[in-house]
Amino acid sequence: MTPTFMLARMRSGLLIGLCLVVAGCTLPRSGPTISEITAPNPDGSPAVDIIEIDDRVALVSRIDEPLVLSPQFTSATIENIELIRPLDVLTITIWENTDTGLFGGLVGPTVLAEKRVDLSGHVFIPQVGRLQVAGLTIEQLRQRLTARLAEMTPEPQVEVSLVLADNNTVKVFGENGAIGEFPIEARTRTLSGLLANAAGSGIETEVAQVTIRRGGQVGRVWMEDVYRDPRADIALKGGDIILVERDDRSFRALGALGGNGEIDFPGRDISLMTALASLGGLNSATADPTGVFVLRIEGPNILNQIHPEKPVTTPQRVAYVMDLTKPAAFFTASNFYVRDDDIVYVTEAPYVQWLKIIGSIAPPINTVSSTSDLLTETFN
Repeated sequence: MTPTFMLARMRSGLLIGLCLVVAGCTLPRSGPTISEITAPNPDGSPAVDIIEIDDRVALVSRIDEPLVLSPQFTSATIENIELIRPLDVLTITIWENTDTGLFGGLVGPTVLAEKRVDLSGHVFIPQVGRLQVAGLTIEQLRQRLTARLAEMTPEPQVEVSLVLADNNTVKVFGENGAIGEFPIEARTRTLSGLLANAAGSGIETEVAQVTIRRGGQVGRVWMEDVYRDPRADIALKGGDIILVERDDRSFRALGALGGNGEIDFPGRDISLMTALASLGGLNSATADPTGVFVLRIEGPNILNQIHPEKPVTTPQRVAYVMDLTKPAAFFTASNFYVRDDDIVYVTEAPYVQWLKIIGSIAPPINTVSSTSDLLTETFN
């Protein structure tokens, strides 16, 4: 046996040994393969319910989650901002057509400032006494005072101005705390008017939600609807508390995608196609387009529509799968919607592991080749 033949056998043996060692190792990868996801449990039961996404599944599995205010909010009437209420503060100005007036004979008008309406709706006015004013408009009170004073002084003229009480204001909060407290006046009597004047939430309209607390009632609505739907632009009431916050729904993206992580919803809903596109699409170097999965806990009401032959009564683990090598799948993926807490996962192509094996043994192969060449030169 010649030295050259021995070196050739040595080189072949080393290469085969390296391949066997590397093949027996677990190489890094982004997650389970298609066969691992679809593999049954040891007892033969399915680990997850595998459902292929088609047009019917896309339609059945979609859930609209509208935010609709209850009649307690939508049936409320717009506040009459000239109506006097308990704890409001009045300023009453009186002009008398005489040199010796009822209020001391001073030159110019008499100003009765900061006359607070008590909890029973009454206010005390000199020369007039305790007067029930809650429930009256500013004009009605002006006329009533003018009539009463006319009995005591010739041709009196009366002006009434109103400072709203704290219980006739609305408090507004954002994600970073209080934005402010706003009186219910002409420009803020409705939710849209308040939001337009309460700048500072810093949240994009398409992902903003508005929560209204009124007494023991709580309602929530999309900010977009406040501007687009008259039914959502409700009348405000004194004491309302408004919270403007970002939609907190999200999904997780994993595997052979252009990007991984937890992704916030960009609006009310997001299709699988839009979700993939927003992540930069599938990784062209590693992704298996036949293994696009959406993992979720699905409710029995939807599962029983998808496969009525296998009825269930409790939520189940589901792996919706799509093959993007089919041209029609792009249209289907545009109609299949991702939901809150979903996991969008794309498997690696089978050849990727072989590429990793080859990549991992390439340096040792070069080393073996260099060593054998050196030995060959030495023996020769």
